[in-house]
Amino acid sequence: MNPTLRTTILWIHALGGVAWVGAATVFVIAASAVGIEDEEGLAMVRRIAPAINRIGLFAMLFIIVSGAVNIYIAGVMRRFAFSDNFIELLFAKITILAAMFGVLSASWRAESRLASTHPPQAHSAAYRLMLYNLAVMGLGGTALLLGLWLLGS
Repeated sequence: MNPTLRTTILWIHALGGVAWVGAATVFVIAASAVGIEDEEGLAMVRRIAPAINRIGLFAMLFIIVSGAVNIYIAGVMRRFAFSDNFIELLFAKITILAAMFGVLSASWRAESRLASTHPPQAHSAAYRLMLYNLAVMGLGGTALLLGLWLLGS
């Protein structure tokens, strides 16, 4: 396997994670800056939440596909004899991705509640979206750091 191609695929995989974490970070910063207590802030959340959720969905699918390619390449290079450390880290990353999928699913449900004509329900959904995106930031950041560690194992 060409080392340049392998490195490119690894970076592309990481880029998917950075896109998802970056989108979540932008959401949290924007919502915090505008404030979601008033109608203007809630209107902003209603406009950007669908885009952030779509970025998360596409990034997750991209991460799954590029991750599978990376595992295959690593397997070919190692004749599918992975170290215990590699398998443990990979399992941790897969577990984190599953948790992020759960958070993304909850974000989609909260997004649908933003349209509520009952203001407390819409504000509650906006707060939940802030928490969910904070969770994506933490989980995704951890997965990215584990990815760096995985490169060394």
